[in-house]
This record gives sequence, C-alpha cells and structure tokens, in this order.
Amino acid sequence: MRWFWRAVVLLLLSLASTVKADGLSERGTIVSYIGPSGSYNSSLLLTPASTMKVLTATAAIKSLGADFRFQTVLSVKRGSKGLHLRLQMNGDPSFSSEDLSALLAALRHDMKQTTVRSIEVIDSAFTGHSRSRGQVWNDIGVCFAAPVTALSIDGNCVYGNLKPGRVGQLSSLHVSDSQLLAIDNQIVTVAADTADCQQNLLVGEHNRYRLTGCMPANASMMPLRFSINDERAYFALKLKRSLRAQGFKLNAEPQFTSGLEAYSQSYIHRSAALIELLTTMLVESDNLYADSIFKTLAIAAQRPANYEVASEVLIGQLEQLGIDVTRLQIRDGSGLSRENLVSAKALYQVLQLWQQDPQLQPLISRLAIAGQSGTLRYRHSLTKTPLKGHIHAKSGYVNGVVNLVGYIEKDGQYSPFVLLTNGVVLTAEEQLALRKRQIIHPVLSFERDWLEQQWQLIK
Repeated sequence: MRWFWRAVVLLLLSLASTVKADGLSERGTIVSYIGPSGSYNSSLLLTPASTMKVLTATAAIKSLGADFRFQTVLSVKRGSKGLHLRLQMNGDPSFSSEDLSALLAALRHDMKQTTVRSIEVIDSAFTGHSRSRGQVWNDIGVCFAAPVTALSIDGNCVYGNLKPGRVGQLSSLHVSDSQLLAIDNQIVTVAADTADCQQNLLVGEHNRYRLTGCMPANASMMPLRFSINDERAYFALKLKRSLRAQGFKLNAEPQFTSGLEAYSQSYIHRSAALIELLTTMLVESDNLYADSIFKTLAIAAQRPANYEVASEVLIGQLEQLGIDVTRLQIRDGSGLSRENLVSAKALYQVLQLWQQDPQLQPLISRLAIAGQSGTLRYRHSLTKTPLKGHIHAKSGYVNGVVNLVGYIEKDGQYSPFVLLTNGVVLTAEEQLALRKRQIIHPVLSFERDWLEQQWQLIK
C-alpha cells in the first residue's frame, strides 16, 4: 500500500501547485513548470530572459570545449623610423586595461625603439550589429546591455554616481573617467516629499549622454553604470593611454581595420579557460560574456560572427544533442532580446543532458547557489531552509518576466526543475508595498512554495 499513499501525496501536491498557478493566472501571469511533481504548460513558448544562458553554455562547451581561450594578439614590425604595431581584438569579454598594459609592457621590454609610427587595430572578428534584435531601446546606455564587439575592454562600461544637491539646484554627478564619456547632467534636486520624481538617460552619439529629471533632496547616492556606444573612440583612448604609460611615443592615431595578418613577432594574451568564463556568465548573469561567447560559436563554425548566424549554430548544436528545437526562437545568447522564445520542456531536456553528459556535468557546479552566490545570494524566495544552499540555478529577469531553472540538491541527489513566469504585472499598491518591503513579490512567493513542495517529493 506504500505505493498507493505515495501516489496520493504526489497527486495532492500537483493539484496544490496547479491551484496556486491558477491564482497567478488570474493576475494575467503565464506559468510553466516541470519538476518532481510533474509538468504544467511545459510546451508553451515563453520569454526565457537570462535562463537563455543555460542554452548558450551548453552549445559553448560542445562547440568550443571547456579549455577554449580567447586570444588577443599584439604584433610588431621594426622600421627605420619606429615601430609598426598591429593589435588583433577577438571579443574577449574579460579583457581589461591591465591585460592591455601587460601586452605593451612585454613589447616595451624587448624594444629599444619607443616611437610608434603606426598602430592598426583589427576589430572585424564579430560582424553585424553590436546588439541583438528585440532588445529594449532604453536599455542602451546601461552596462548590462553594453555593445558586443571585438573591441571589448573593461566590460565596455564606465561607473559613476549621482547625489542630491540643494533644493532647486542640480544634483552632483561623479563619473569614474570623464574623458571616456561626456555627460550633460540636468537632474534637478527637489523637495523630499516630491511625488513621481524620475531620472532619464538620453543616449547621443560618440559617447555623449544627457541626464534629465529630478532627484529628491533626501535620496541616497544613486550608483550609475554607463555602457559606451562608440566603442572605437572608447578603445582608442584606452589604447593611447596604455602606450604612453609604457613609455611609447605615438606618432599616429590608431586605425581600425580588417583582414590583416599579424606581424612575425607577436605577444599573446589568453583569457581564462571557457569553463571559468561560463562560471562568471552563469553565476553573475553577465550579458557581455554570454553574447561574446555566443558570437564565437559562429567563428568556430567558420561562419560570419553575427547574431543571426550564431542563433542558427546554437539551434543546430542543440538539435544534434537531441533537444526539441522545433519552434524555438533564439536571437542572442544572453536573453536580453524580448524576441527569444523557449519552452520549459526544452530547458528541462538541457538540464537532464547536463546530468547525463560527462562533458557538460561540470556546468552544474558552476550555477549560482541559493542564499550564497551570484544572482541567488539575496533572492527572497531562497534565503531560508530548506531551500537555502540547496538550489543551484540560473535566474532570468526582464520586465514582466521572473524565471528560475536548475537543480534541487537533497542528500547529494540533484533533481532538475524549470519554473517560468511571464506576463508579471504588479498593481501600484503592490509596487509600493514591495518597495517598503512589506510583502514578498507574489511570483517569488509562489516560487518558494512550489520549490518547497518539490523538495518534499524528493526521497
């Protein structure tokens, strides 16, 4: 009779989950899930947001290999009047000013000449647009939507902060490097009790921005992260600074070009291994890492490295692995595009594959852990027992979308799950209560209860 009562418990828990899902549905929210209790709407095509990165990681390991490394190559030819340099940029999302300085320092160590007669920067590794189809236009200018090009350095991002001033005066803007960005700050400080006070970012050309709106006098310092929009101008300035810092005299402006081979004498910077880059991508949900790796899939297939081709390559890779890709729509590798459409069923198949395929198994340990790391460190649904420390997952959030996919770990056993919610809208009262921390987000409340039910079912 034990099997009978277990079946009854499974049925009751499944029904309880369905009732709560119906409760969200009454709010206009679409719920889709697969877990130990069964499935619900699992074939619906929904916006995956950053859970898209699970698919990107899968294709990357299979196409590129866990030990793949991005390479940035500096080469030199000596001339009678100075040095001729070529710098091949290949879209390494982790490449930094420190890495560039290290390349130039190695060059400086070997050269008696310090005059640079020419420097050509080869930036054609990626083609097409620097952002995917279906990205929200007003995300441009914010670092999580930084342009994805071969000229990646320091995350293509500049930091700053905004503080209120005296009432009636402009707020105080600080930018970490004002030479990289030109920002016209027109945000006015207003009385503390002013309602509907907003700040707006207007993006212009050549890394020029304008801030408008207002800021209450009692507001806390607002951290800012600006993405650049003219990557060549941004990179050229960083390159010239690094050359001067290493003692070189530059007699010509950097020229951006394509199709050139490296000179015979080369210095190479290699990124960390792909598996480490994927850790950053999955744990921190880094979009630049995701889409740089995504475009590199096309390079590995010896095809143009743009979003459209990379999408075809990724879908083809998933199909080879036995994933149902019949109606998937993929526009990027990060999940920023609102045109991405993926089913819970397809994501669940990928999670199962991670458990079965030795080449993919290391990805499980590279996910964020509830209450401990990355995007799950402070997720309100996962900060208490029994879920804290036992959910290994990738979150996904854009406006109206709250998703979570991964594994429930219990007694060393990993059980995959997918929970997608689209069409999430809060009333004005709920938004206010949420800001005041008087309530937990309704979707996260459902998520917590649903995951606790799944936990109970795992024996």
